[in-house]
Amino acid sequence: MIVLAGHGSRSAEANAALEALAAQVAARLGSPVVPGFLEMTEPTIPAAIDGAVAAGARRVVVLPYFLHPGMHVRRDLVEIVEAARARHPGVTFELSEFLGGRPEIADVLTSLARSALGSG
Repeated sequence: MIVLAGHGSRSAEANAALEALAAQVAARLGSPVVPGFLEMTEPTIPAAIDGAVAAGARRVVVLPYFLHPGMHVRRDLVEIVEAARARHPGVTFELSEFLGGRPEIADVLTSLARSALGSG
């Protein structure tokens, strides 16, 4: 199972966007994807992980929806995954590459810039 790990926000609209993205990724993968939030809202990433395990997942991939390799990516998510391994010793956990580390991000930004420049 995939846990799409986002920051979390006081804005319900921002949190709903991550939930919608998780549903879109799940539909494309044909596999469950659940959102988890680092702070400010529920479910937390640890709660999403625990829910995945309770649902029978034997492998959980935490997919960071973060653009930069800051402390959340380098420290917080690593600690969350390590704690999950300690709580669920029979389950395999993987922390995936963060979104901003992908070269395709430059393609998306270039496309957005071209659209903006063409319309303005």
